[in-house]
Amino acid sequence: MMLTALLVLLPLAVLFFGKQSRGEKTKPPPRLNETIPFVSNLWQFMTNKRFFITRARTALQESPVVRCRLGPLDLHLVGGGNNASAIFRASCHSDPWILRIMQSAGYMPADIATLTKDDSGRGTIPRPGSTANAAGIALDQRIWHALHRMYDENLVSTQSADALANHFQTAFHQQLVAAPAPPPPVGGGEEWVDDVHIFGTLRRTMATAATHAVLGSLILDVNPGFVDAFWEYERYVETLEFGLPEWLNRSAVRARARFRDMCRRWYEVADRTYDWAADDASDTNWEPAFGSPVSRGLARWAKSFGFSADTMGPLFMLFIFGLHANAITISTWIVMELVKDPDLFRAVKDEVSRAESNTRNDSTARTFDHRKLTSLPLLQSVYTEVMRLRVGVLITRTSTEPVTVAEYTLPKGSIFQAPTEAGHLDEAVWSTAEHPASDFWAYRQVTEKETRDETTGQISKELEFSFGRRSGSWFPFGGGLNMCPGRNFAKPEVFLAVATVISNFEIEYVAWLKPDGSPSKRPAQNDANYASAVAAVPDRELKVRWRKIKD
Repeated sequence: MMLTALLVLLPLAVLFFGKQSRGEKTKPPPRLNETIPFVSNLWQFMTNKRFFITRARTALQESPVVRCRLGPLDLHLVGGGNNASAIFRASCHSDPWILRIMQSAGYMPADIATLTKDDSGRGTIPRPGSTANAAGIALDQRIWHALHRMYDENLVSTQSADALANHFQTAFHQQLVAAPAPPPPVGGGEEWVDDVHIFGTLRRTMATAATHAVLGSLILDVNPGFVDAFWEYERYVETLEFGLPEWLNRSAVRARARFRDMCRRWYEVADRTYDWAADDASDTNWEPAFGSPVSRGLARWAKSFGFSADTMGPLFMLFIFGLHANAITISTWIVMELVKDPDLFRAVKDEVSRAESNTRNDSTARTFDHRKLTSLPLLQSVYTEVMRLRVGVLITRTSTEPVTVAEYTLPKGSIFQAPTEAGHLDEAVWSTAEHPASDFWAYRQVTEKETRDETTGQISKELEFSFGRRSGSWFPFGGGLNMCPGRNFAKPEVFLAVATVISNFEIEYVAWLKPDGSPSKRPAQNDANYASAVAAVPDRELKVRWRKIKD
C-alpha cells in the first residue's frame, strides 16, 4: 500500500512544485537529511507535516537556507528575518502555487490556461522577459495585475476596510443576540447561559456575519446549511490543495463538491439578480446579491476575462476560505487566552472600553471605533502573539532571476519555502529570560513609558506597542506583492469580535472539552492536522457560562 501511494505521490509532487531550472551553484546549501533518498522527506511531508516542519525549523537554526528534496525536486527552505525578506521581492512570485490551488479547487482548464498564459505578474511594470513586457499588452489586459488592483481598491484600501468592518460589527452583534438563551428571570436582569462553547459559537456567528458583510445576504438565503458546509470543507483544504487522487480523499472530495455547488448556485442567482447594466465599479454601497464592492469586483474581474460559469463556484469557494479560515480561529484563540487569565481579561476589557463609540446599534449593544480598537497596545500585543504561535504557513515563492539569500546565490527558477515557524519561534528573536518563544506572553510586544501631564505635572505610566527589531521575523500574511490582500479587514474583524464578546458578556470558565465532548485535563493546543496550512484550530473546546451585561 505504501509503495502504491508513493508511486502516485511522486508525479503529483512534480506537478505541484513545477519545473526548476538547473544552474551551477557556487556554494550549495546543506541538505535536509532523509533516510531513503527521494522518498523519506516526501512521504513525511504528506503524512506527518507537523514533524517535517519541526525538522525543517531545527535545520534552519544551523543554516539560513536548507535544501530539501521532495521526491525528485529540490526546494530551498528559508529562515526568518532578512532571509525571508529576500524571497518577498518582486523577482519572486507565487503564481505556480496559486495556480495549483486553483486547479485542485476545480477551475476549468480553459480558465487555468488564461491565467497561466499571463506571466507578467501583479506589478504595474511587467516582469522583465515576460510575454506582456515584450508585446506591450495593456494594463487592463493583464489578468494578475487586474486582480491585484481590484483587491487594492476594494479590500486593502482604508475606505473599503472601514465599510466592511462597520457592517461586520453590526451583523456580528445581531448573531450573538440571536444565539439561544433562556428567558429573562422575573424582575428583570439577564439569566446565565451555562453551556456556551467558545469555538463553536464564534465559528457560527462570525462566519455568518462576515459572509453577510462581504458577500451579501443572498448567499445565505439560497443555501441552507451554508456555514456548516463551509467548516466541513475547511477541514480538508490542505490535502485537497495538494491534489491527491479522489480514491484517497473521498470524504474531502464530497465536502468540497457540496460547498463548491453552493457557491455556484448562489453566483448564478446573484448574476441574474444584479443589474450589471447599471453596474458602477466605484459604487461602495452594500447590496444583497453580491454584498460588498470586493465581491462584485471579483465577479466583474472573472467575467471580464471570460471565465466560465463552472469556474465561478471554485473562485468564490477559495475566496470564502480566505475570508473565514484564519480570522475566526485567531479570534477564538484570543478569547481563550483571555478566559484562561482573569487578570489579562480585565486589563484588555478595560483597554477596549477606551475605543467604545458614542453610538449604539441598538439599545444595549456596546459598539466600537475599529480604528481606535486596532491601535490599542495591549490588544495588539495579544493579537500579534496569537498570530505568532498559531499561524503556521509554508510561504512559497518561485524566482524569476538569480536570488541571493545570506551567502547563497540560487538560480532562476528556484523554489523557496519560508516556514513562518522558523521566524515566529526563533528563540534568539523572541525569548526573554522569563518567557521562551514557545510560550504565549501577552506583554511581549509592549513597553511601559512615562508621560507627564502638562497641567498638573503628574507622571503616569502607559503601555506602548512596539515590535522593536522583531518585525522581520513576523510574517503571517506573507510579504511583497503577494501579501495576503485580506489583512486590512482581518485585523479589525478579529479585534471587533473579541471586543464585542468580552464587553457585552460576563464570562466564567467551566471546562476544557475533548472533541468527543468529554472533559479534558489540559487546555487547547494547536491541532497538528493544520500544520503549514492556515491558523491551527484549537484541539480542545472551551466551555464557559455567560450572561449579557446590562448597563
